[in-house]
Amino acid sequence: MKITTHIKWFSQHKALIPMLSLVTIMTVVNFSCENKDNDPVDIYEYYPLTVGSYTVYEVKEEIYSTGQAAPVKKTWQEKDEIEKVVSNAEGIPTYTFSRSTRNSSTDYWQKIKEFTVQKYPDKLLTNIDNQTFFSMAFPVDSRLKWNGNTYNNLEVQDYHYENVNQPVVIGTQSFDKSLTVIERKDTSIINRYIGIKQYGLGVGLISDDQTFYELCQNEDCIGSGKIESGTHKSRKILEFGGK
Repeated sequence: MKITTHIKWFSQHKALIPMLSLVTIMTVVNFSCENKDNDPVDIYEYYPLTVGSYTVYEVKEEIYSTGQAAPVKKTWQEKDEIEKVVSNAEGIPTYTFSRSTRNSSTDYWQKIKEFTVQKYPDKLLTNIDNQTFFSMAFPVDSRLKWNGNTYNNLEVQDYHYENVNQPVVIGTQSFDKSLTVIERKDTSIINRYIGIKQYGLGVGLISDDQTFYELCQNEDCIGSGKIESGTHKSRKILEFGGK
């Protein structure tokens, strides 16, 4: 195209120039945002394992019993801390956690149990209360499904990821990147079984919500959602750190 043709086109379409500039700016902004969301992430950092690191949670529990009008409610704090790591002959490390509890921040911690986490290239296995759970599978992908009960005798339970690399707010704390593991989501007119965990990049478990409800099945209340018995327990991060 000749230079005179360029000049003629701009003189005829000069009203479009601001619009073209805006489109260009929006394209650059969108591209930058997409690049930010797609920044490389070390998937293992969703469950970082370093001896001496700890996390403190606020725990709330509601226990429903048949014949009781209201649930029994309890609140306390728990601290999970990595105490040591040992590797087997194949080089697979096993991390030992201690779990301590206290009623409030002014009380002393009391150790109540230990549990372990084994880190494989393609998975994390958590052994707690003599049961091994297939906690996380790698690589992280929202299309991935796995049986969380592969290594125990419980019924098959398909886990999957949601909201991968998304920001989340837990209590007063914000996390730039997180992911959600849906462990169970079974609901019907007679029961509600839901298990959801959230993990923060560079932090680990930041939220754990477990619901096991048996709903009213009498003719006068079936389908109403009235809780007959069961429990609801949530753990939300309060603080985390390391030595």
